[in-house]
Amino acid sequence: MSDSKSQEKTYEILKWLNKNRHQVLELYKNEYIAYNEKGIISHSENLSEVMESADASGEEYVIYLVPPRRQSVQIL
Repeated sequence: MSDSKSQEKTYEILKWLNKNRHQVLELYKNEYIAYNEKGIISHSENLSEVMESADASGEEYVIYLVPPRRQSVQIL
């Protein structure tokens, strides 16, 4: 993947999380989520399970540990 396409994909992934952060914080507290610009691929409190499931999907993904409680954070 070229640098510009990689940067664009990274931007889209971060944009998805920022747009959906309230829902993510409510539904997946204290869990790992594997997600990309299309949405959540896998989630669990067990990181190995999340990675195994996400790898099996064949999708590119990012892992995020959802904090156990809400705080004022915005990902730009």
